[in-house]
Amino acid sequence: MSENKKEIKWWPHYVLRLALLMLVATALIVLLAYLFPVPDDAPMEIPLPDHGANVPGPEWVFTILWMPFWYLKGRMKKYLFIMPLIPIAIMIYLVLLPYMHKLPLDRIPGLKGLMEKARAMRSGFKKSFVYAVPALVCFFVLMVGVVRSGHQAKILGCDSCHNPAMGHRMAIPPMDVFNYYMVDRARQIGVGKYRAGKSGGLDNSGNMIYESKNEEAGGYKDANWQMRHMYEPTFTW
Repeated sequence: MSENKKEIKWWPHYVLRLALLMLVATALIVLLAYLFPVPDDAPMEIPLPDHGANVPGPEWVFTILWMPFWYLKGRMKKYLFIMPLIPIAIMIYLVLLPYMHKLPLDRIPGLKGLMEKARAMRSGFKKSFVYAVPALVCFFVLMVGVVRSGHQAKILGCDSCHNPAMGHRMAIPPMDVFNYYMVDRARQIGVGKYRAGKSGGLDNSGNMIYESKNEEAGGYKDANWQMRHMYEPTFTW
């Protein structure tokens, strides 16, 4: 590093930059919360069940991990084992991402010249941007997946049914959640024999896809039912 160039240290330079970045992120969260508030005045002001579609919300982040429940149902349930593999693969990729520049990418045909040009560049924003391309590509792919899998979820319409006016079980969660899911909910799934919402989702044209008569639809209150209940609450009651 040249003598004329100021040395950048963790304190205070990087700390102040990170603090500024976090302030911007916090301001964006506050702005979204102000523009798209969660209806919480039920039963005085009850939202519609479908309220919240295409409204940005934190639920969009984890709905991408739920998507296998939407598609892998009936005879396709045997492939649900891939669900835990997806976040594990993403985490491994993110852990290894800082070491991507150490991979021998210059051995790939066509990349050797680009890598040599990148290494020859002077340190600065342009060089940092070039080295950040793998992370930016990963970020773009994840954001596209998050938006495409979450934008249609009715994340603000829950109070339409889950409020005190609809009864105790609809407004207050069970006291013993573990016992509820392991006993009560399991019994409903096992012996309910109720096929709620035989829809397979929407096709590319927006038309409803229905289960064929030869294919088993999702059971009552199983994971697939819960997924549909969030995406189409009025249809999947």
